[in-house]
Amino acid sequence: MLPDMALSGILVVLSIVLMLAYILSELKVAGALAWLAFSLVWLLKIPYYLSISDYYNVIISFLAFFFFAGLAISILRKNSSVFVEVTGFSVLAIIAYFLFALTSLGRILIAIVSSQTAFIGSILGFKMTSDGFHVYANSRKVEIVLACTGIESMALFFGATMGLRAEWKRKLKAFAVSVPVIYILNLLRNVFVAASYAYSWFGENSFYIAHHVISKVLATIALILISFAVFRFLPELEELIFSLKEAMKEAMVGR
Repeated sequence: MLPDMALSGILVVLSIVLMLAYILSELKVAGALAWLAFSLVWLLKIPYYLSISDYYNVIISFLAFFFFAGLAISILRKNSSVFVEVTGFSVLAIIAYFLFALTSLGRILIAIVSSQTAFIGSILGFKMTSDGFHVYANSRKVEIVLACTGIESMALFFGATMGLRAEWKRKLKAFAVSVPVIYILNLLRNVFVAASYAYSWFGENSFYIAHHVISKVLATIALILISFAVFRFLPELEELIFSLKEAMKEAMVGR
């Protein structure tokens, strides 16, 4: 896994540099290479998700790869300010995420989330403790990794709300109904997974069912609802997403 992680890190840095170059110069080649490099980052995630039988994220990674590769092709085929705008808030989200993924900030966030998960779990009556990287309950432990912090979703909404051209008052409201809400919901998700596994709520496959099935479904529903809340304060984001879809469609059919 280490070679893939190193390659992913190189591709991320390369994509960020190329995205910034595309935003500043609007050179189609820079934009296309940026999104192609970023699409490969998602492709490299698939072997890991397969190794832990996380088929939900396998599907998400496949879809992300094809979408970002399609965006790269669209940029080459069509000049559109929409592509530049999307790249603008996307690079902000990518930087926000990998600031944690590639530095010690990630370990700090993991320790905070682990401790807060155990604290909330104990308040709810599950007698949980934490060593900073694991949550213990009923003589069982659950490891807290970066994905358990919700940083991916939070970074996405941070970029989407802070990177758009809109009034700061509305941007801050959109941020308030997304990032903090995701953080709190993610803590509750961690408590649910830890308790489900510790007390075998769903039998011998309690962790898999709680983490890979129930939590994924609930998280998807939550993110959809949060998106609608953000659109209420930032209709520009909804319009931009619609414009992106139309621009990619036109680029692919050759209009």
